[in-house]
Amino acid sequence: MKPLLLALLGVCCLVARDVEGVGSEILDQRICVSMTTRRLPVSRIKTYTIKEGPMKAVIFITKRGLKLCADPQIDWVKKAVETMDKSKRINMNQTKPTGAQQPTSTGVPQAR
Repeated sequence: MKPLLLALLGVCCLVARDVEGVGSEILDQRICVSMTTRRLPVSRIKTYTIKEGPMKAVIFITKRGLKLCADPQIDWVKKAVETMDKSKRINMNQTKPTGAQQPTSTGVPQAR
């Protein structure tokens, strides 16, 4: 009887592990289950990625870490992607390296 219960418990654990993503907006970062129809304010978007394939989508990742899929053909999605790209270019221009760092003295005499 005990081996049967252990086997049943093991099967239940395996099934629970495989089913944990059911009902989620996104099962994997690259797989969209549904598309949002609500407009997402650009100020809440941290980044995005584009999913290619049979169901093309833009996956927005909010500053809180929520992942939302949106139709890339909708105007607000196109504008949000364009705005994110512009802000990324501006930030990259502001953070360009200025050259090699000059060595500084630590105040500890070196042995000669």
